[in-house]
Amino acid sequence: MTNPSVKISTEMFDTMSPILYLSRMMCLQPLKWKKSDFTCAVIKSRFYIACSCVVCIVIVLYGIYGLYMAYQTDVVYTMRLKTSAGRYVSYTDVAVVLGTFSIGVIITSSTTDDYLSYFYHLSKVDQLLQKRLPRGYNYTITTAATLFAGFAIFVFDLATWLHLASKNESPYFLLICLVPYYVAYFSLFVIELLYWQLVYSIKIRLFMMNSKLRQIQNGGNVENPYVKVSSSVTGVRKIETVKGKLIKNTSLEKVEDLMKAYESLGEAARIVNKCYGLVIAIVLLGCLIHLLVTAYAIRSLVASNGSDMYVVAQCVWMVVHIMRLVLIIEPCHGCLMQWKKALALICKVRISDPEDSIKKSMDFFLGFLSQCKIEFTAFGLATIDRGLMLGIAGTVTTYLVILLEFN
Repeated sequence: MTNPSVKISTEMFDTMSPILYLSRMMCLQPLKWKKSDFTCAVIKSRFYIACSCVVCIVIVLYGIYGLYMAYQTDVVYTMRLKTSAGRYVSYTDVAVVLGTFSIGVIITSSTTDDYLSYFYHLSKVDQLLQKRLPRGYNYTITTAATLFAGFAIFVFDLATWLHLASKNESPYFLLICLVPYYVAYFSLFVIELLYWQLVYSIKIRLFMMNSKLRQIQNGGNVENPYVKVSSSVTGVRKIETVKGKLIKNTSLEKVEDLMKAYESLGEAARIVNKCYGLVIAIVLLGCLIHLLVTAYAIRSLVASNGSDMYVVAQCVWMVVHIMRLVLIIEPCHGCLMQWKKALALICKVRISDPEDSIKKSMDFFLGFLSQCKIEFTAFGLATIDRGLMLGIAGTVTTYLVILLEFN
């Protein structure tokens, strides 16, 4: 039995190749690929699935042991485990990071076939829209900025712990103990970046679909210059043949292609929700916990005149956690906005186009969009849009006040 595979254009592969290589390196996408002149075959790899599971087990076990050894040192124990609240916060933080990494590896390995189906639907949309994709500057900039921010905060955090370590403790020992934990933590950044790219790719194609709708609204390519059109009594245009071939109405063909494209985009969004809904729900919960823990740590450090360097590190972590939320929420909100624009454009085309066939198609398209809304959820528990950011901010503020009151 051969492994499942799907063929995509080399243009699409070149756009997504950085995150594909990175996610495979972090055991999150067990795929391999073979490039040809115009297409690239993306194939499920059982070898990479086995390697991902083995590496995941090693990192989790080594990470738990390394953190246990690190917590025995005076500096880490004093900063993280001296109080009961500190122990609770530290253990929760470790569980969120290592647990999310493990679940991410398991889910991405078990849903590889669905991920290949996602590629198939995007390729189908590109063929239907027949429009060149915008250059992938946003892909490159977002990927580079996320990786740079991840490396920078981890290096700064490690440097902070090494600086706070006493002279009687080996900084290299502390470094070796903490490295597997930071590797698992970095995988969370890769999961979020992968999710951003999956959703953003759908958003780009929704934008292209809306551009096609604007062309129809503005009368672009409404008539074929080689078609002779005659009016009937009812005002409906009749399409005649040219040189024995039937030429279809160009605008009607465009509408049909747009409906098929939207159906494929809806399937792609459903696959993203199915494959990454649980992982993103845990990541969002982890961001909420980290924001609460970091804010509480900053307040405690300031009240106890703690190390200025550690206070700065915690402030930087606050910014990083907020940007992680933005990375997840913004493309989902963008898809929702493009869906609303599509509804408005269809209504405008419905009003402005004189053809009854176009009006009927637009009526069907409008009903289809209304019933098949493209949205992204955290395992069906919450819709991911900008309103979620406000909800997280309110939750963090509420629990922070409760912690301070009980403290």
